Amino acid sequence: MSSGRELLRNYEYLLERLYQKVPPKSGSAEYKIPDPEIIRIGNQTIIRNFREISQKLKRDPQLVARFLQKELAAAGSYDPGSGQLVLNIRVSRRVVNQFLQLFLRQYVRCPTCGSIDTRLRREGKAWILVCEACGAEQPVKAF
Repeated sequence: MSSGRELLRNYEYLLERLYQKVPPKSGSAEYKIPDPEIIRIGNQTIIRNFREISQKLKRDPQLVARFLQKELAAAGSYDPGSGQLVLNIRVSRRVVNQFLQLFLRQYVRCPTCGSIDTRLRREGKAWILVCEACGAEQPVKAF
C-alpha cells in the first residue's frame, strides 16, 4: 500500500509542477474590440479610431483594412498619419462591427485554445495562424 500512496504523492507533486510551468491563458471568451467611431461624408465612411482597433486586434492596420475592403466590396484607403480608414461606401457602425468580429474569429483567435496571442505567418500564398500560447498552427483563408 505504501507504494500506492507514494505514487499518489508523486502524481500530485508532478501535477502541481505542471500547473506552475504552463502559462496562464491570456485570451478570454469576451474579448472587447473598441466600437468604431464612424463619420459619414457623402458616400464615404471614415473610421476615425481604426489604428486603435487594429492594435487591439494585434494586427497590421493595412491587413485589417484590406480584409474590410474585400468583405464590403468597397475601395478605400488607410492613412497611417491619422490612423483613419476611409471607405468609399456608406456603411453602418453595426455592419463594420460585425466584420471586425468576423476578423477576430477567423484571423486572431486560436481555434484550439481560444487565446488571442496569435500571429499570422505567410507561406507562399497561404496564411497560417500560429498560436503563441498552445503552439497550434491553423491555415486560414487568404484575403
